[in-house]
Amino acid sequence: MASSASDIAFAPAPPDIWDSHGSVRRAGGRLHYATLGTPGDQPPVVLLHKLGGWVADWRGVAPALAKDRLVIAIDLPGHGASTWDGAPPEVQSVHETAMLVRGTLEELGRTMGFSKVHLAGSSLGGCVAIALAALCPQLVERLALPSCVLGTARTWDEVMAKEAGQAGMFTPKGDPLPSAAALSRAVFHLDNAPRIAAEQNTSRRIAGRWIRPQERGVALTDFPTLMRQVEAPTLLLYGERDTFFLIYRQEAEAQLRDVRSVILPDASGFPVQDQPAATGAALAAFLAGQAN
Repeated sequence: MASSASDIAFAPAPPDIWDSHGSVRRAGGRLHYATLGTPGDQPPVVLLHKLGGWVADWRGVAPALAKDRLVIAIDLPGHGASTWDGAPPEVQSVHETAMLVRGTLEELGRTMGFSKVHLAGSSLGGCVAIALAALCPQLVERLALPSCVLGTARTWDEVMAKEAGQAGMFTPKGDPLPSAAALSRAVFHLDNAPRIAAEQNTSRRIAGRWIRPQERGVALTDFPTLMRQVEAPTLLLYGERDTFFLIYRQEAEAQLRDVRSVILPDASGFPVQDQPAATGAALAAFLAGQAN
């Protein structure tokens, strides 16, 4: 059933929980980052958000991780406060984004005094994190993946066919259209769905025409091949009520060398936002090397 305009909500700007903000100039633009906590003996944990998200997605999780280490959340190209010159490309590859994040972390590492990181990414952020861990094993000490698409590569024709069926999600020029909370329950299944959907409408509107190029980059990537190259201990984190991301668990467990899985009770496909306390506790335990 079509949604009326009155069903569609946008969230106000989320509260700023971060200690500081900055940006790093990379080829073609600037990657915005936010930090929480202070550098210590532990490597910092780097957080990468979902497709159409922003650093604020992690605001309920970051405080639990910042108790004994520095937390760095990054807005991916074209998302949040990251700005880019010119129009988005037709495809923004996962590998290209991973190398932009790598350059940013190397620059921050020189000024903040670290050479390794723990890396956590959700959805698009997890896809980028896998590529970074596979291509730069010397940089990533531990890898955590809450709710990620981890499938085989699609052909360009398959990608175009899928987009043809998403006419109600984007304008002809590629700008994302807002969705009602009811549509998001296919993933969320929780009372939190209206709140999360409203915030997602806001963050997707900011990401704008960068969403489709990033989504194409994910679809064209063969993640089983990348996962076989990952050396870092890896956590797969899913919500019990997840109806989408959980389908990739078996393939990921088969391909990753050192992997463990955690299923969060009563959580959805986006546990980072609807179960931040449980997500933060699971990530903190994994980063501390505790068995799950």
